[in-house]
Amino acid sequence: MSFESRRNFLATSGKLIVGTVALGTLAVQASQEQTHMPESAGNELAIDAKAEDTCATCQFWGGIRKISEDKAHVITQSMGWCNNPKSRNYEKLTTADNRMKKPGIWKKWSAL
Repeated sequence: MSFESRRNFLATSGKLIVGTVALGTLAVQASQEQTHMPESAGNELAIDAKAEDTCATCQFWGGIRKISEDKAHVITQSMGWCNNPKSRNYEKLTTADNRMKKPGIWKKWSAL
């Protein structure tokens, strides 16, 4: 390989390496911005406060929840533990919108 072709090879490969590093840095920054989004951004689930046989409106459901300002919805952000010993989901994680199959075990959340 001649001196001139080596110089061209080093110059070309140097540009390629710098470009690859720059793209990698941009990708890392983009993924970090994605992970710093607030927890409540899009993760909330609104359940009708009048819904019966639904975990989020049950006295025994142990998930993160709050009542909307107009008191029409229960807003949840997570799964929760079932604390009802009569339920088939007792001591298991359930989603807020989980419907209870067995009638008569749901008790309205006292905050509603």
